[in-house]
Amino acid sequence: MKIYLHEIKENDREVQVSEQDGWVASAISALDESTADVPGSTESLRPQNLRTRPAIRPASIRFNLRRVDDVIVVSGDLQASVQLLCSRCAAPFLLKFDEKFSALYCKDKEMAGIAYLDKNAKPRGQNQGFARHAHDFEAVTGQEADEDLELNYIAEDFLDLANVLTEQLQVRIPFQPLCKEDCKGVCANCGADLNVGRCACAKLQNKSPFAALKGLKIQS
Repeated sequence: MKIYLHEIKENDREVQVSEQDGWVASAISALDESTADVPGSTESLRPQNLRTRPAIRPASIRFNLRRVDDVIVVSGDLQASVQLLCSRCAAPFLLKFDEKFSALYCKDKEMAGIAYLDKNAKPRGQNQGFARHAHDFEAVTGQEADEDLELNYIAEDFLDLANVLTEQLQVRIPFQPLCKEDCKGVCANCGADLNVGRCACAKLQNKSPFAALKGLKIQS
């Protein structure tokens, strides 16, 4: 969903969307993972058109947009879920989000600290501009910033809310997602899911060419 910058005024503009909006479902499903992403899995061996697709889940996202000087302030809250693969057992699971978010955007390259060449081919922007942060807008938004927010540069004359949604979900996805905190993972020997039950590997004795020496006693 594109919101043109000239339509964003100093007054708050609210946009409420859900999974019923096609672009919302697409933005969320673009982050979904499945066993088809695992090389050699049964799902990955299926033809592309026969692979299992994650179902569309309920989602509710509220965007609040307003302009402060040359900066576009986007805040709101989101309730959504993304299907991920556990980093220990590789099982798919849903990671749910119910959080508030804030982001800043502008078209000024120097303000955003973006490197570029001026008309004289002289490097400008990088480390020469300044980045305005969330604490500059606390009095305007009525929200306290727990940490500074970077000022994002946008080259277009519009703000794509689908990209904003994707970015806000991406930064919240852990580097090593777990289906549960105490996930036992898989057996390093046979690959069995240890969350389901113990495998038989522990009962098997490793045969070694030196096993016969185990009971050998040396006479002193």
